[in-house]
Amino acid sequence: MSTYLRDRIREIREGLGLGRQAFADKRGVKKATLKYVERGQQRATEELLVAIGENWPEYAYWLLTGKTIPDAGQISPDMERVELKKVADGTP
Repeated sequence: MSTYLRDRIREIREGLGLGRQAFADKRGVKKATLKYVERGQQRATEELLVAIGENWPEYAYWLLTGKTIPDAGQISPDMERVELKKVADGTP
């Protein structure tokens, strides 16, 4: 489990298969800002966190706490990858 918010932001971005530029463009932030946040050189802004939560609400709780509530639809990118692999493999 990721300890740092910056790591969870990167996990979401990578889990979506987006590079920094594509992710930044979708969020209305500069690529450099995202790079600095992911490297821990800058704190994530409220605007960035809200934008991620609005666009991917299934990750909102995990993004802020590092915890999941699957029964409430609050998952992590890892959980989603596992479920997608099960579907692809035909595993229940």
